[in-house]
Amino acid sequence: MDSAHDWRRYYAAERARLGVGHLHRLLDEAAASPVAVTVPAGGAIVIPHTRLEVTGAQIASAANAVVATGAERILALGVLHGARRCDADSLPAARSGDADAIVALRGIHDEHGLAAEEFSLDAFVEMTALAAARVGRHVEVVQRYPFLVGDDPATLPGLDELRELIDGGAVLVVTTDPIHHGHAYGTPTEDCCDEHDPQTVVTARAAIAEQLQLLSTHRFADFQAMTARHHSDFRDTGPVMAWLLGQGFTAEIHDLALVDYTLALEAPPPSWVAGALMSINRR
Repeated sequence: MDSAHDWRRYYAAERARLGVGHLHRLLDEAAASPVAVTVPAGGAIVIPHTRLEVTGAQIASAANAVVATGAERILALGVLHGARRCDADSLPAARSGDADAIVALRGIHDEHGLAAEEFSLDAFVEMTALAAARVGRHVEVVQRYPFLVGDDPATLPGLDELRELIDGGAVLVVTTDPIHHGHAYGTPTEDCCDEHDPQTVVTARAAIAEQLQLLSTHRFADFQAMTARHHSDFRDTGPVMAWLLGQGFTAEIHDLALVDYTLALEAPPPSWVAGALMSINRR
């Protein structure tokens, strides 16, 4: 997979293979679950963008939850993985610290510009449309993709619009896959952990909880250092979420799956990504 465009096609093919009937079954099962997630008042839901056949129930639960609030609008913060193919040169330059590229790209993008080939919100948008249609409603999902946030989210261009959306009653949904681990992601062989080992799940859950704690206390420099260690793509959406919610929020990890990507990436095992459904409670 060389680009976000490739991954978008990969996940679209997965949804097509599973079929709309499968997505409806996921929504039914999520609605019937005794531990179905709800949207905390003034808080947020955090969702994965991993393989739907593994974490589809998490996405379905989030879709049902946001529709159940009765809100007409959702602010969804997506991860900008690789921008467009035409940005193949400028994006790596910005990530490596090129000042001109940072000035050009740092900010909050939408699905019509730099994020036009992004995939991280596609499954959620589709599932939410299905969930809303089932109850005779339409819910608008406003997609925004923060990029190059760094350790000072308050200076990110475009934040005023997000605040206006939240103040106007939009429900906040954020996506991240907070750990990428194993051979496919450059983890040293001696440090690789089998996703089937129960201790790996315990360790992953603790690492995600630590990321959330750093965000809650607005320790953004420490948070960015941790995202680098865990190859977390929470690096941009996390600080923006924390800025919108303020300090002192609490978080609950409702479900955690370590999703195998050995086949998709043609990499030896272990090569997995953590997909988690979480709720964020604003103090």
